[in-house]
Amino acid sequence: MNAIFCGMLLLGVIYAAWSGQADAAQRALLTGGEEAVALCLSLAGAYAFFGGLLGVTRESGAVAALAAALRRPLMQLFRFRVGEEAALHDICVNMSANMLGMGGAATPAGISAMRRMAEANGAGASASDAMILFLVINTSSVQLLPTTMIALRAQMGAANPADIVLPTLISTCASTVCGVALCLGLRGRGARGG
Repeated sequence: MNAIFCGMLLLGVIYAAWSGQADAAQRALLTGGEEAVALCLSLAGAYAFFGGLLGVTRESGAVAALAAALRRPLMQLFRFRVGEEAALHDICVNMSANMLGMGGAATPAGISAMRRMAEANGAGASASDAMILFLVINTSSVQLLPTTMIALRAQMGAANPADIVLPTLISTCASTVCGVALCLGLRGRGARGG
């Protein structure tokens, strides 16, 4: 990732010098850093509020209850290979945390789920259908409460920062349904070689 970032930066500097806009690029580089720090500081309050709210939901058992509710449907949806079902708890925690806008809590559970499924498949094995399906669901991530976007919209002065909740829910549900449908339609094709 560092190499990609450095390459993009180098290409930008070369283009700015070639097009005669080196002064403008230098000003943008310096002010961009300042604006990024100012944005981070201004979002700190919103993140603290949502982080506290989501911490309360986690401590109250809402994440665990949602994970328990997801357990049976997910067992039906995923066709686990032998040993992969050990990742089901981590998958449930990951998905429920993502739904509640707790990406930071979802990431460790997602990594743990993938690690458990990879261990069940053995070293050097290709990704199983369950691993691919989990990756697609995790990437599309149904959002019941998009806390980061609400915080950004509040920072930018939106009249009603939370008015994106319904459109976000609809769009993430649609993307998840499409992704799951594609995964189910293509399930097992890699193993058959076609």
